[in-house]
Amino acid sequence: MLAVLASIIGATSFRIPYYAIAPGSALPVVPLVKVTDGPYFPPKNPVYLCTVSLQRTTVLQALEGWLDPTVDVVKQETIVPKDVGNQKLTQFNLQLMDTSKQKALIVAFRKLGYEVEKGNGALIVDVGKGTPADGVLHPDDAIVAVDDKPVATHSDAIRLLGAHTPGDTVSLTVVAGNARRTVSVTLAANPTDKKRPLLGVTLRTKDPSFDFPYKVDIASERIGGPSAGLAFTLELLDVLTKGELTGGHKVAATGTMELDGSVGEVGGVAQKTVAVQEAGVKLFLVPKAEVAEARKHASKDLRIEPVQTLDDALRILAGFGGNGLALEQAPGAGA
Repeated sequence: MLAVLASIIGATSFRIPYYAIAPGSALPVVPLVKVTDGPYFPPKNPVYLCTVSLQRTTVLQALEGWLDPTVDVVKQETIVPKDVGNQKLTQFNLQLMDTSKQKALIVAFRKLGYEVEKGNGALIVDVGKGTPADGVLHPDDAIVAVDDKPVATHSDAIRLLGAHTPGDTVSLTVVAGNARRTVSVTLAANPTDKKRPLLGVTLRTKDPSFDFPYKVDIASERIGGPSAGLAFTLELLDVLTKGELTGGHKVAATGTMELDGSVGEVGGVAQKTVAVQEAGVKLFLVPKAEVAEARKHASKDLRIEPVQTLDDALRILAGFGGNGLALEQAPGAGA
């Protein structure tokens, strides 16, 4: 009996290196957004973010989780990076959330036509073999001018290069360390679109900084992780412009938001699907790679739509009567 009692106590008390991922909650984003000295148009139906419940398990909890189709039990290393550890996991996830909010602000303001990014040129991260840039440009070079027109950010370089056609020769002013040089490169045709020019480099802004037109805060409470990025971005676009982004429907979204407007995978989609369904959501925007998993756990009353970019999300919402394809732009944008 003592042995049995000890086994029961161990099964219910001692933590094992596994985590249980269970359904969390679906929360409206709009109460979390505070705008200072800027436009604010609270929508009738806000975008919802969704969470999962994450808990390190005992033996008994792991067994219960394996028997519950709405719970995933995974090894600790799937959740906890080796250089973080269990004790610092919460702080790590809160840092990911802070980064997610910053990206959402940048992408939303850009979408509304604001020039928020500043920098010291377009830094070359990689050069494609066999491309026009091969042997002419090198990683860590910074393009500071295209045809004598100044380049402060990677977006400037992309815009100026994109104004050309395949076969055009462009003049690039390049800085490497303290050395400055000018090179001429003949652009090729982009293999995915023969009408678009190709230089053959991967760019990012050198020494980036961001300046927003007015102050916007997102109070994420104690929610961690990067998966609310898409939901934050959509809600920012909604509250900063007139009209209804969701078309008056109850919409949830999950996915990371990257600075190029792409939406990344998040994990826990099965549990998030259960959470948004319980909240009465009718449309759930999910990273394309995770749609099949979400649909397995959705009832016929919940529509699941795949997204790879912010523009995908806006097009889908426009199909539901939203105004995402006609967002009010910043004064002077596009002039």
